[in-house]
Amino acid sequence: MQDKPAEGSPPERVSFGPLAEAWWRKPAAQRIAAVMVLLAAATLQYFLVNVPVGDVGQTAKFSPAKVKATDELVSFDSPESGADPFSFAYAQAAESNEQKMLVDAYFDQAALSEETLHRLAALGVHAPSAPGPISYVTSTAHDATCSTAFHVDTANAAGDAHTVQFFQSEIAPSDRHRLLEVKTAGLDSTVTLSSSGSFAPGGGSPCRIVLRASTWEQPLQGFLTVKVKVAAGSSFRFRWEAADVKPTGWSSSGAPVRLVMFGSPLKQSFKAVAMQIMPSDVPSGRPVRGTLVATSQRKEVPLTVDSFLVGTDRIEFGASGRGRVLENGKVISRTNLIEAINQYPLIAALFGAANVALLGWSKRKFFPPRSDRDDKS
Repeated sequence: MQDKPAEGSPPERVSFGPLAEAWWRKPAAQRIAAVMVLLAAATLQYFLVNVPVGDVGQTAKFSPAKVKATDELVSFDSPESGADPFSFAYAQAAESNEQKMLVDAYFDQAALSEETLHRLAALGVHAPSAPGPISYVTSTAHDATCSTAFHVDTANAAGDAHTVQFFQSEIAPSDRHRLLEVKTAGLDSTVTLSSSGSFAPGGGSPCRIVLRASTWEQPLQGFLTVKVKVAAGSSFRFRWEAADVKPTGWSSSGAPVRLVMFGSPLKQSFKAVAMQIMPSDVPSGRPVRGTLVATSQRKEVPLTVDSFLVGTDRIEFGASGRGRVLENGKVISRTNLIEAINQYPLIAALFGAANVALLGWSKRKFFPPRSDRDDKS
């Protein structure tokens, strides 16, 4: 049995073997170790100066980000609008000096809701219930105004992963028009459309609506709410047209205007875990060049989309928050932690002292003091 060390005696010296100790005593070995430590410290400080996560807004790529009509789309992963699940809406501004807009809606594959079918049946109108193309086209009576509002509610249809894409599938025919197309993945949508306005001369609604479902067509007046069910993966689009004289801002350059609001109560911002601008003609799953991608640093703290504008030839949105931004696969978001450390004098002094001590130790390995050289000789 091995004898235990006596209490109070110093601990035994850990030995790595005579060969290792003999190697470490050699000046060449100590210089190699010093170089390796210096390289490790320099690499660490390089990464501290170039941390790939930073403020998304400071990249200047989202102030605002511009999505070219028909050429690009913007995709938002796991969007949150303050309401659960994601929702967005448009309503005509109440101010008299705001531009009056007509709004149409088109659905590639959708179905009228049971509620809408019952309301139409109560009026003696029997609409088809089967899914198919649907359109909601508005116009106004002479010398009257009509405003159409819509509200899009979504429901998670395929677990936690869900995405909303915004794009423009066609070029606006003039600067009096605004276009927005929507497509979701993992989210079913319910689109509520309602039109109203001042009463036309002689009574009645000033709104003239043509509701089409496949080959079925029915003219309607305003004040009848229509709900449309859209399955995940099917596109639908909105088309705005200025109904009166163009004010300042509706220029031939197609300056964007704020049209869409998010969540309940309605606000101008929403959140997303990630966002991506990419060419609209690239099949999913393939490597994409010409992309701009922003991903939040943590899923629990998503990025904020603080503005969303729709123009005749583009979509513009601003984003902020902590995350990683890649352009064509290259990281362009950076944070300089050394610069942040220098804002705190005590921490900066300790950091500087550590660097000085490391350099001094490395210098001694290459240029030992005379006393050390004499001892070794």
